[in-house]
Amino acid sequence: MPMLRRLLLPCLAALAGLLPALACAQASPSAPIHLVVAFPPGGGTDGAARLIAEKLAPELGQSVVVDNRAGAGGTIGAQSVARARPDGQTLLFGTGAELLINPVTRKTAPYELLKDFVPITEVGTVSFVLAVPAGSPVRDVRELIATAKAQPGKLNYSSFGMGSTNHLIGELFLKATGTRAAHVPFQGSQQAMTSLLAGDVDFTFDTTAVVLPQVKAGKLRALATPSPSRLPGLPEVPTLQELGYGGLVAEGWMGVFAPAGTPPAAVATLGAALDKVIRTPDMASRLNARGVAVTAADGPQFRARLQVELDKWRRVAREANVSLD
Repeated sequence: MPMLRRLLLPCLAALAGLLPALACAQASPSAPIHLVVAFPPGGGTDGAARLIAEKLAPELGQSVVVDNRAGAGGTIGAQSVARARPDGQTLLFGTGAELLINPVTRKTAPYELLKDFVPITEVGTVSFVLAVPAGSPVRDVRELIATAKAQPGKLNYSSFGMGSTNHLIGELFLKATGTRAAHVPFQGSQQAMTSLLAGDVDFTFDTTAVVLPQVKAGKLRALATPSPSRLPGLPEVPTLQELGYGGLVAEGWMGVFAPAGTPPAAVATLGAALDKVIRTPDMASRLNARGVAVTAADGPQFRARLQVELDKWRRVAREANVSLD
């Protein structure tokens, strides 16, 4: 018996050490997965998350609940996931706004993207459009730049918040073109667009999903896109690269993240299910209608992209002296 005990004790100890990891790696079918969105219901991020959640639930065999935790530019929702138990039950449907732009524009970041989160899947990229009111005398990018140079600091542009993605795209544009313009931040895309349509601001970079309906209605004029290629919905609108601004390439993105420390087995299971859901033709079509071009990049590919994005926007924020502190 003593010999048997000596042989069994190490095995039992090893098994005991594995049990917590196994418990984390297997999501409980009885408990719903919480897919946190760091913005209010009804927005573009929320809508895309709900499309994914609807199809992800049957794929995983358990319910997926979209949990809106808005506030502080997305920081509250993102922090709640970073602090959640890493068991695969709490995920973040995140964007560059709260996960990347927000931290790089603060001296003391509320979290570190690649330290506090595990990238599971990049859902897709979000395109932006440089637009002016239909009544603007500016007909193209060349005229916008000429006007801005003739009246330094007199033109203004809107964004959906200080330190938001389109705020920094605007700053990137000003630096690349050697122009100056005043930044006018709003509390969200809807307010920023209302101001642009009223002619209270001169130009903006907003998402395709927001700009395209207004262009089709004849209320806005699309001048260019900072996307790497022309947009399917605006094939006649050139890219800023085509116009000679090779470094002026910028897109947003959406992706799914888990808290750091989530077991690789759980991440792999979630990643495989998300990949299958995102790649269906119906999902791609529905997301594209919301201005999201599906990429379905896996975790390692997504992580590599995020590192490049971090370096880029940290540099832009520093050079433009953009700080939320």
